[in-house]
Amino acid sequence: MFPIIEIGPLAVQAAGLILILSIWVGLWITGKFAKSLGTNGDVLENSILLGLLVGVIGARIGFFLQNPETFLARPLSIFTLSPTMLNTSFGLLTGVLTALITAQRNHLPLWPTLDTLTPLIIFLFGGLHLANLANGDQFGLPTQLPWGILLWGTNRHPVQIYGLLLGIGLLIWFFFKTSQLKQTGYFQSGLLFLSTIAGISLITIFTRAFIEQKILIAMIDIPQLLSLFILLGCLFGFYKRRYQPQKHISVFISMGSNLNPQENLVLALEQISAMFKVRRLSSIYLTKDVKAGEKSADFLNQIIEIETANTFPKLIKQLKTIEQNFKRLPGNKRKVSLDLDILTYDGHVFKYHSISIPDPDIERYRYIAEPLSEIAPDFRHPASGRSIQEISEKCPDKSEIKLSEEVENGS
Repeated sequence: MFPIIEIGPLAVQAAGLILILSIWVGLWITGKFAKSLGTNGDVLENSILLGLLVGVIGARIGFFLQNPETFLARPLSIFTLSPTMLNTSFGLLTGVLTALITAQRNHLPLWPTLDTLTPLIIFLFGGLHLANLANGDQFGLPTQLPWGILLWGTNRHPVQIYGLLLGIGLLIWFFFKTSQLKQTGYFQSGLLFLSTIAGISLITIFTRAFIEQKILIAMIDIPQLLSLFILLGCLFGFYKRRYQPQKHISVFISMGSNLNPQENLVLALEQISAMFKVRRLSSIYLTKDVKAGEKSADFLNQIIEIETANTFPKLIKQLKTIEQNFKRLPGNKRKVSLDLDILTYDGHVFKYHSISIPDPDIERYRYIAEPLSEIAPDFRHPASGRSIQEISEKCPDKSEIKLSEEVENGS
């Protein structure tokens, strides 16, 4: 045990310092992962920090509501820094509710946000085990195994180290799965979070078997039982999201052409309509090539919403086949017979090879934002939760786009 860490003249509680460092590192990695996914990391971080602040205040208030005699005897003690005068349950309740309400008010989408929080959850899980080791809490059963540690006068299972090492294994899996925070692959939103919570539940079920001071009801360890229910719930949720076929997936697609564009867009829409149900389509817009500038002919662009039951990889192949039907030359940015880009795939957020879903161009270019706002005025970005009105107003692209009808009429 090392309950106190002495730093020069200062004596710092080890458990508190470990938890603070775990949250700080977890938030830092969560921020990097949020940038990779395109989720609203700033709002998410602010929600968590506000939740932590309110949680600490709530824990102190909860303690004095539970022990009013302490406050009546020493009113100013409510402002002391003593960590013993905290009601952890009340603090956790107020902190979580505050974070959830703040996230909801900012329209953060549920599953992508939970995926983004995965590294923070893993670091906090590992930090809790290390903090327990520092305090000597959650100590293990007596053992004669050579790796037992001397605690409270007896060699015991190092349960805290078991949990810490398994948590590190979970972290290694996370970095491997996300290619060091760079991509997730075709992994629907929520699966990363569910996999992580399932892993934590499994670790808890295992480590609780070696803990001496169990919380028993009818000879059943309650934390172990709760972890089992959470594990089963995560596995069920994983199956529902990963393996149960979706039949009505909404997909927004951007169509563009600068080579015989009027005819090509019409023919492309006919081919797409023959393969998928087209729910909505925007007007056709005349735009400059924002990527090649004046070197390229003007584009005609249109956005459509389709309904499909196909997986993302299969949908990509189908759209590439349609592009090839129009003799699209890969790599040629100046002469584009037909360009089909998937903007969103239902509410999922992932990176598949070099493709980010939702497409970052939604928030970059007006030729996407304005047609999208025309056909889906209630649209919210699946990753950040921003409304299409906010996206249009803050779009950095200031290039001019016109309705093709206006161009034909000379306006």
